[in-house]
Amino acid sequence: MQQQAALVAAHSAYLSPMATMAVQMQHMGPEGCNIFIYHLPQEFADTEILQMFLPFGNVISAKVFVDRATNQSKCFGFVSFDNPASAQAAIQAMNGFQIGMKRLKVQLKRPKDANRPY
Repeated sequence: MQQQAALVAAHSAYLSPMATMAVQMQHMGPEGCNIFIYHLPQEFADTEILQMFLPFGNVISAKVFVDRATNQSKCFGFVSFDNPASAQAAIQAMNGFQIGMKRLKVQLKRPKDANRPY
């Protein structure tokens, strides 16, 4: 787990503000490439989850959900990669990763029709 934290810190030192903006303007990736992250620290924003997940592959979107009324983080978000292998690597490495007193829950986003009856 400390290796992932070191990778994130090293990689974030090279992340430019323009690269961050370009990623945030993108949308969801292909099926099997989108992950949800639960139990994010309250202070985390889009930039922090982007930096945390960049070491696992090409991130095309990173978003922390925010309550519109209070402008406070809802402590969950999503990251989209351009390929399923990167998403799986991120899940394997970051699910259970501890940040402060919280442990992240990282899982693949279910397809939209997964809960629909046939």
